[in-house]
Amino acid sequence: MATFFGEILPVISRAVDDDEEEESFENLETSVKLRWKKEIKEELELTKDEKLQVDAFVLAIGPAATGFTQTYVTHKNYEVIGGLFCGMKEDDVNTFGQTSPTDKTCYIYRKCDYPSALVCECNYDVRPEYAHSFVNQLMSFLNLSEGHVVILSSAFTSEYKSEIPTSDMNPPFLRALKTTQFLGTPLAPYLEQPNVVTGLGAQVMTYCHIHKIKALLYVCYTDTIHLDFATMKTFQPLIETTPIHLIREKNTKASETLKKIVDLHTKHSTLYL
Repeated sequence: MATFFGEILPVISRAVDDDEEEESFENLETSVKLRWKKEIKEELELTKDEKLQVDAFVLAIGPAATGFTQTYVTHKNYEVIGGLFCGMKEDDVNTFGQTSPTDKTCYIYRKCDYPSALVCECNYDVRPEYAHSFVNQLMSFLNLSEGHVVILSSAFTSEYKSEIPTSDMNPPFLRALKTTQFLGTPLAPYLEQPNVVTGLGAQVMTYCHIHKIKALLYVCYTDTIHLDFATMKTFQPLIETTPIHLIREKNTKASETLKKIVDLHTKHSTLYL
């Protein structure tokens, strides 16, 4: 299986960076702004290397992945400690008070009784041109030397390359990639060649590979352009995986939460029809 950089090695990730030939991404169009809450800024100033100690870090990219974490992980006992803002229009409003599943937000949450557990929820798909800056901004403040990283994302089956006809794929389904430091076995088949992961997921996996961090990425392939129950529930088996099982919060009303998220997205997507 090929790695990020193309050499042939046993079972590891094949995430790729769409913009790896660019020398610099830090400009007005592609820069990402990271904002911490006041108490977190003060906490960072007290640390030796100005980094947060993180044992478990989950990054959810896109509506399906964030819908899953909002339902099964961050729905209670979590607090917003920061946010990343990129690609916003001048008239877009974005504050820490926006918590609707349809808001164009990317918040960082911390578990109240487990401060070294962080979840970053991006309610929208971060475009590739912002991915490099996004990773540099966020990861430079996290000490993950002993931590586990899990990335959840989604893609369309039209992007999935296989000898099996699309009609026989039975989407949605999961595929996985991992860094060599992650010694466990993913709870989904490995992503087959010649498929690759791009954008933010690829950038985070590349960062983890270079810095020898234990990281695992799951991609949910779906055939629908609208958020639905099936796509979000495809991530459900991951509740018992490392490190999600350590930081999840039981939700006795999970079905109701999922329905609310789907209804909000459906209403939002049909507003201008």
